[in-house]
Amino acid sequence: MAELNTARGPMQPSAQSLRRYQKKFPAWLGAFFILLALLGLVTLAGLLVRLTYGFLDNSSEKEEFKQFLVPIVMFDPIPFDNAQNADPLFLLQTSMWSTMLSEKRDTYAWDDLGRMIIPASDLDVTCAQVYGMEVKLQHQSFGDYETTYVYDEERKTYYAMAEGMTGVYTPYIADRVIKNGDHYTLFVGYISPANIWSQGRSEAESLQKYMVYDLLRVKGHYQLLSIRDPKREELEGLPEPAVPLQGQ
Repeated sequence: MAELNTARGPMQPSAQSLRRYQKKFPAWLGAFFILLALLGLVTLAGLLVRLTYGFLDNSSEKEEFKQFLVPIVMFDPIPFDNAQNADPLFLLQTSMWSTMLSEKRDTYAWDDLGRMIIPASDLDVTCAQVYGMEVKLQHQSFGDYETTYVYDEERKTYYAMAEGMTGVYTPYIADRVIKNGDHYTLFVGYISPANIWSQGRSEAESLQKYMVYDLLRVKGHYQLLSIRDPKREELEGLPEPAVPLQGQ
């Protein structure tokens, strides 16, 4: 009688087991890759939404630019490549109005003539924030036939009529902001003063001209570096001003 060989070597999977394994493995692997693809699409979609939101919904940033530029554009400044080269009277005027429009407005006292009493040192602080520490104000009385700002040299104090100025430009921030780190280049439209002819017009329809403003973000606020005339090709695609640019 032949002896049975009971010695067992390593177990080998049967052909049927191999077929079942081969069928399950591709299905599992396919499901795994499909899951990864879906997760990737969701992540990508979220990223695209955030990027699109950042590009399209910049209204808060534009409003911040506008608030910063209101007391500057209103005086229709002459271009300069460095704030130290700007007109001293312009620096004083804009520092005054930036101060009067700031959050400190409600902290100032008033005299019997209805004038706001503002320390000259507050204008110095505003000037340093808006134009840089290197720019210094030349304190003096100034104004025109509408409004006068009286400087008391002994008390180092200004007495300012806080009535709103009329017949001044207001800024329009075009949808073209060039950002390089903390440096911003803005294409700022000048909206003509409100009058009987401009009632009912949009901001874009009331544009008179554009200027290019270079700003620097410093410690939570903006600083004005320079103002220049734009080149004609830089304005392609922007709303056209009511008065066409000449020779640019």
